[in-house]
Amino acid sequence: MDLQSLIKELERQKPLKWDEKIPSSEIKMVLAENEPRFQIKAKEPLPINNSCHTQIAEKLEIPVKYYNRMKEEAPELLAQNVNAWLERNGKDYFIRGIGNSIRAFLSDRYRVIDHLDVLMCALNELQTHETEIEDCYLSEIEMNIKVKSQKLRDFVRHKDDLIVGGIFLTNSETGHKALRVEPRLFRVKCSNGLIIEELVTREIHIGNDDEVFDELIYLSLRRSIRELFSKFGEIIQVLRESSEIKVKNPQKMISNVVEHYRLSETQRDNILMAFGAEPECDKYGIANALTLAAQKEETWEKAVEMERIAGHLITLPIEEFKAMDGS
Repeated sequence: MDLQSLIKELERQKPLKWDEKIPSSEIKMVLAENEPRFQIKAKEPLPINNSCHTQIAEKLEIPVKYYNRMKEEAPELLAQNVNAWLERNGKDYFIRGIGNSIRAFLSDRYRVIDHLDVLMCALNELQTHETEIEDCYLSEIEMNIKVKSQKLRDFVRHKDDLIVGGIFLTNSETGHKALRVEPRLFRVKCSNGLIIEELVTREIHIGNDDEVFDELIYLSLRRSIRELFSKFGEIIQVLRESSEIKVKNPQKMISNVVEHYRLSETQRDNILMAFGAEPECDKYGIANALTLAAQKEETWEKAVEMERIAGHLITLPIEEFKAMDGS
């Protein structure tokens, strides 16, 4: 999704979104066509988004696996369980909806940080850094933006293997993730991306509901972007150091990485194939094999997961990394 498409979609959604803080006594789960729905203040029952069901289970302390089994096999039993716990706990909840559906079931302390506000704030800061939006993603639980800056250009092994610095911005309107900014590197040669999660900055959606506090959040976002861009040289040095850590047995190393991060056999094969294109058998090459293999993933989420694993390997302490190599 390009930037203009993202903005257009967020503008379309804006008038459809609604929020309400409600006591548990005014929330009831009912069945409509054998599908669990929430009835709020005795009004028309509303469908519940799939991602919201997990939140209901967690907030009511119902084991998620059992919740999902009831949802699929015994929805009447699910409604009975949910209603019983809603009646007992006497809490207030913050419910977020879009159109005629419920998209989030949250603590009454949840602080709203909406996508469009985050995007506009980030774009204002990014204007000063000669950046371009590489790609955007929007789902019912999160927004991601990949950014790169032509001001941040360097190399690791040789000058023809150009690295461009940037960031990976994440926000969730439904409580599934915090607002976060992570450094992301773009390898021009292979169009690979690598996310270094260890340098992430986060803003949790919990706190005071006032304009002053919200203003601090957006000031913090702009500061985080500046700080991560300022660390580009430091990150390049980490990559160069990783290229000096040799791998004795790449097949064993990749198999151990696959096992440790619970990747599939298909992903393992893709990583091995990608590693064959790397000029050197080292830590940096293993990480690049992961980022190249990420391009073969069928979903955005899986590709981002692979980019994060690559970044985690880069920052992994040398003792732990060598243990994967059997050294």
